[in-house]
Amino acid sequence: MDGASRPRATESRSRRVRRWILRSTLAVVALVVLLAIARGVFDLWRHAVVPADAPRIAMSLEDTWLNELGIVRATYDQVMARAGAHLVTVEPDAAAAFGPERARDLLAGIDGLLLTGGGDVDPTLYGGDPVRAQSVDRPRDDFELALLREARRRGLPILGICRGCQILNVSQGGTLRDMRDDAELAATHFGLAGHDVEITAQSHIGRALGVTRLRAVPSFHGQAVDRPGESVRVTARSPDGVIEAIEIAPETGAWIVGIQWHPELTILDEKQLAIIEAFVAAARGARARRLEDA
Repeated sequence: MDGASRPRATESRSRRVRRWILRSTLAVVALVVLLAIARGVFDLWRHAVVPADAPRIAMSLEDTWLNELGIVRATYDQVMARAGAHLVTVEPDAAAAFGPERARDLLAGIDGLLLTGGGDVDPTLYGGDPVRAQSVDRPRDDFELALLREARRRGLPILGICRGCQILNVSQGGTLRDMRDDAELAATHFGLAGHDVEITAQSHIGRALGVTRLRAVPSFHGQAVDRPGESVRVTARSPDGVIEAIEIAPETGAWIVGIQWHPELTILDEKQLAIIEAFVAAARGARARRLEDA
């Protein structure tokens, strides 16, 4: 390459780099604009379909990278709006100690509690093996246990999904099992392909669904309920025997359910949506009682 051609080649590469930067920047800007438009359309739709006096559901967000991207909140926003409820995010205040008084403040005016997925519950809370645990967040455990105590005190309906099911059982003195050392179990219970679940007919989710078997429910969990805690009743299992749903015994009065799979990922499935709708219906009843007592 002669001396004249080298500057031309360098200039050509420089132009290509500038074009790539410009196109990448425009693509990012376009994506941000599209997301903002989508969010605006969703907010308009939500205001149109969810009445102002709809039940208010407090949600403790999961602490994974999915939450950082806003995916978890957006997914639950949609499913709760479809079911006719407002979603309110609650989280611990890092600058202050979290205790019963803070839990009472956060659940004031709330009609139901939703606990979502995330890392493992701290094994020291149920006598498990700390070495095997993954992505433990003890402050979140303590936060959600306090919320559960206050929600139970108020008689609020509670829905725990995935990790939420597990900490619900732990809150009642139950234990968890780790399935990651069994390759077949681990593969079956971690993926969108899903697995079947067999459901007790006379249970909260059995009555909501009107069926005793669901096909290919999506699940993403390496742990599950092992020994049920006090007043905890097993209401669904997978064909391989893994506990897939629990509830606090109906004689306690409130609607309290934990499920290991993710109905929020299949909200176009009316049967899966029926679980969320049953939870919201229970929250609507709690709201009516709260307003009567006010």
